[in-house]
Amino acid sequence: MTLFYDTQSLFIRGITKIIRNPTLLFVNLLTPLLFLLLFSQLLQKLTSLPGLTGSYLTYLTPGILVMNAVFGSFQSGMSIVNDVNLGFLQKMLLTQVSRPAILLGRLATDLLVMIIQSIIIIGVALILGLRISSGVPGLLLIFVTVILFDLAWSGLMLAVGLQTKKAETVSAVGNILAFPLLFVSSALLPTAIMPRWAQLVSDYNPLSYASNVTRDLVQGGLTWHTFGVAYAIIIILAIATFSATLYRFRKVVD
Repeated sequence: MTLFYDTQSLFIRGITKIIRNPTLLFVNLLTPLLFLLLFSQLLQKLTSLPGLTGSYLTYLTPGILVMNAVFGSFQSGMSIVNDVNLGFLQKMLLTQVSRPAILLGRLATDLLVMIIQSIIIIGVALILGLRISSGVPGLLLIFVTVILFDLAWSGLMLAVGLQTKKAETVSAVGNILAFPLLFVSSALLPTAIMPRWAQLVSDYNPLSYASNVTRDLVQGGLTWHTFGVAYAIIIILAIATFSATLYRFRKVVD
């Protein structure tokens, strides 16, 4: 009960901060939303490209959801840095608060923000003409996919934040990783039009796996193979990044 109560308390603290400063909700949403609005309109005639089934909006939206999960994870790393630099983390460590609750409360807050942002993105896409062929079950599984992927990247950003204790470094590392991986993946454009080296990178790019399974859910063509491989990659990535986070967190606690 202590773990649940402490996690709930820290979650409420995080939500209260967002309510007092709702700008935090939209800062990380701005880039994915601009990509959705601009790319879907400027490139809507790219229906003849190899690898495109249906409209470009149908192809793009899943990639934007994955992109939002990646950029949303930056907040986890920067928030833990702020807690360290402002002395809040040290004060918590002097109390009887459950140590895992410190991370769980942070992650719960950031996941809620990411889910709200994803709902906004899907809402805008529906207004633009998106149709989700797999219906409500598919929509729910889309949210499960982006939540797991957000957790995997949040683990990485938390590890970087705990290691460097600098918000600027978290942002820099996040952008250095996110943008190249984003453009050399199937998130925004079919890999069939890319150079061979980019296709090879995309074949091992976790953003491609997350985008592909989300896209298949939107288009209604999900197969067990695509689902199984994508979720295995995402779960392995999450285990790796959170192992690094827990290692760095123990160092800070000690």
